[in-house]
Amino acid sequence: MSRIKQILIAVAAMLFIFSFTGFAQNPAQPGKTVPAAKPKVQKKAVKEVKKPQPALMITPAEMKLGLITFDKAGEGTIALKNARADRMVWSTQGPEGWAKAEEQQLSGVLEKEPVDLRVAVRLSPKELLNHENGKKNVYADAELILESGDKQLVCKKELPVGAYHQEIKMNFDNEQTSLYVSFTIAYTQESSMISLNPQRLDMGIILPGKSVSKKIILTNVGREMLKWSVAAPRHDANGAAYLPKGRYLSLMSGEPSGGPYNVPPHLKDSVTLTGKWTSSNGYPACEKGANNIKVSFIGAGIILYLSNPPEKGNLTVSLNGTTLNKIELWEEVKQNAGELLVAQNLTFGNHVLTIKSHDTPLVLEGVRVLGVATSFFPEGSVKVFPNSGATTRQSNYLTVSLNPTQMAPGYYADEILFTTNGGDVIVEAFAEVLPENITKVIDVYRYFNGNDYLYTADPVADTQLIVQNRYIKEGIAFRLFKADTPGTKTFYRWYNPQTKSHFYHYQPTGGGKDLRGYMSEGAIGSIATSKLTNTRELYRWYNTATGHYFYSTDIHGGKINKKVYKFEGIAGYVR
Repeated sequence: MSRIKQILIAVAAMLFIFSFTGFAQNPAQPGKTVPAAKPKVQKKAVKEVKKPQPALMITPAEMKLGLITFDKAGEGTIALKNARADRMVWSTQGPEGWAKAEEQQLSGVLEKEPVDLRVAVRLSPKELLNHENGKKNVYADAELILESGDKQLVCKKELPVGAYHQEIKMNFDNEQTSLYVSFTIAYTQESSMISLNPQRLDMGIILPGKSVSKKIILTNVGREMLKWSVAAPRHDANGAAYLPKGRYLSLMSGEPSGGPYNVPPHLKDSVTLTGKWTSSNGYPACEKGANNIKVSFIGAGIILYLSNPPEKGNLTVSLNGTTLNKIELWEEVKQNAGELLVAQNLTFGNHVLTIKSHDTPLVLEGVRVLGVATSFFPEGSVKVFPNSGATTRQSNYLTVSLNPTQMAPGYYADEILFTTNGGDVIVEAFAEVLPENITKVIDVYRYFNGNDYLYTADPVADTQLIVQNRYIKEGIAFRLFKADTPGTKTFYRWYNPQTKSHFYHYQPTGGGKDLRGYMSEGAIGSIATSKLTNTRELYRWYNTATGHYFYSTDIHGGKINKKVYKFEGIAGYVR
């Protein structure tokens, strides 16, 4: 290469390098390079992302069980629902820190239908030595029971008095959430201990302006003097710290022990006993033999109370004709101090609880009907006399009086709170107040001969008819109203001597019934043609084989043969 070409190439290279360096320098600040500008990227609009709905829905997320004592458990039901389309497996090991069987857990499968998770907390007293002062205090051995279907998880822990908010972790598929159970233990005992009988006080059915009174027996079953007083019920801003659920009905008849037991008059249309029943401190008791009790009620569930729970025996419990085989009766009754939850969350309406005892001793205290809306007693309407005292070993007889002057018609439930030097104890009190214009009702008795059923409000006047046709008495079937009661019509009776059958209707023409061959036997009372306060349906069935009719407040028809009887609907409304 010639000398001239080499010089030209060198000059060109220097010019190239100079031009590149100048391009990369900041003209305002020589020597400093400016980073190459990044291309502008258009940002996309960010969409708001909604949080996904929980797959396991828990309602309520916190179960408030309220006040828990040694003689009152707390219980409730939580609904578990699957928000997904596919099935879900769930499980729980209960609250942390509670003792349970090793590796024990409660589990189940959720599909389309919700599953009930029943929660209960109950206590039993336990004496422990307080090392600080050498005195003995009573703590609680608490049991938290989780139950779903026929599966149960029992968790145990020793707890002192106080409020508790327990977290229970729920596992579902590969995820986890929590539900909470809150309750308050408000009863500890040192050396004196109070016993109150009864623990549930049924003030009965009260007419307007008519005061009523009942007795409570207070006994000190401890070693030292018991100081006690009656305090105002604990009603908080939200309504109550404690409100008894449902309507309690006591079977106490007031008859002396050992004699025959008779159902209280206000329960005769809802409680029926067959077999041999005697009075045990006023409650119905049976020994050997076949003894049955039937309780008709209007509500959404029922709890049964037994005094002195017996040993395991031959007992059948059925609801609406269906035998309940899921209940290990005796174990459950013993664990709950004689309380047995038979059914809950039923469709509100008429139901029948039947208990059949076969050579099994029983003492029945009463029932609690669930699903009935109640109100608190107005302030000052309930008084206890005496309302305070100091008791050693004797028993005190307290009078509880209820003045319904300020009470509207309806159902009432509240607590009578006893504060003592050994802790607080409550007695639940219940009552039903009738409307001012309540009309007296008439007992209607049922007699039968074969398929013919005779209903009469005056068996004496019908004596000749009863004797001639050899009718057998069954007892009170329902109650009608007196004549001219507003909202009612005369309930007529007819008899067909050829078919030997009776027919009843509130229309004098029979309401479309062909009355040829029937003879009028007059009226037996008045029946409501629409549902009035405190009335229930009277149903009618027709025997398609014989032409006979049957009437009952039991929607299932009781003992009649459903294969030959056709249900014909509501004949009217009765008490």
